[in-house]
Amino acid sequence: MGRVVFFKFLEFVWGLLSLIPALMAVVGCYVSYLHPTRFPAIHWLGVLLPFILVLNFMIMLVWIWRRSHWMLVPIAALMISIPYMASVFHWPIQKAAPPERRVTIATYNIHNEIGENIFLDGQQFAGFVEEERVDIICLQEFPVSGVAREGLILELSKLLPYYKISSRRTGALNVAIFSRFPILESEPVVFVDETDNFSLWVDLDLEGDSIRVFNNHLQTTNINQYRMPLTPDIRHTLAQLKKIKQVIEENGSIRTRQADFIRKLLDQSPYPLIVCGDFNANPASYTYRTIKGRLRDSFRDMGKGYGYSYRYLRKLYRIDYILYSPKKFRATRYFSPELEYSDHKPVVVTFDFTPDN
Repeated sequence: MGRVVFFKFLEFVWGLLSLIPALMAVVGCYVSYLHPTRFPAIHWLGVLLPFILVLNFMIMLVWIWRRSHWMLVPIAALMISIPYMASVFHWPIQKAAPPERRVTIATYNIHNEIGENIFLDGQQFAGFVEEERVDIICLQEFPVSGVAREGLILELSKLLPYYKISSRRTGALNVAIFSRFPILESEPVVFVDETDNFSLWVDLDLEGDSIRVFNNHLQTTNINQYRMPLTPDIRHTLAQLKKIKQVIEENGSIRTRQADFIRKLLDQSPYPLIVCGDFNANPASYTYRTIKGRLRDSFRDMGKGYGYSYRYLRKLYRIDYILYSPKKFRATRYFSPELEYSDHKPVVVTFDFTPDN
């Protein structure tokens, strides 16, 4: 009898402990509604959300195996997390109708930074753009100088003759927009933060209709720069972890201010929007929710399977997006191939668009 009571008590304790990851999952899914500069620590739950959800799934399996009513705790957490899971995993129930007026838009961080990307061949990349029949492409970390830059401009401009390349300052990170459609107007978006991250918008003449395209490269997390080798020195490891936490939270605050600024510009746009780029933030983030607003997310409409765009960190994170105005556009195809040029994957979306009357 005593053993039965003991195991019942033990199950009760473990049941209470399973409330912790369940609560973490729920908070992580909705943490984007809290401003990161006021609650920086709690936003880690959004960053770690893929791992937290996996943990809840494993706990659920254990409780199901034990046929315990505590299974309801992780099940409830996973059910409440469905909006987030829908942003990273999607499978269209029915095939989209083919576009009547087709336009294909791509975004790609080509990982050039300040140096040369030796893997990026202008002709091969232009071949990919031509094969996918891309009409507009937004590129982040466009080469600052050298053979890679010259080759890309030469080859891409043969297909997409209208282009704009810009940066915060000479020698800094470049963003570029190449288009088959004429550029009517363009403007750089210079953030007040002392970083080289940068955005750019252009107005395009889309067969007689004006649209505004944003290309965004928001503040990075810098997590790869601070990856730690395994070491038995606990004191050194804790110091490194503290440094990583500080850097990521500081960069998160910068990215938050950038997102707020972009949101104001989007609200001021007189034209339908296409918003592209490397947000350096996952769909559980304040950055994503703020920029998305009432725009549609092309992956959530037409993506297939688990959506990730960053090829490192176990391929867990989707941080590259193409968002759009639903009154003007309808996504009909989403494609994100595993190209070897970069640590990111390109995102290619085909739209049907409605002409102005």
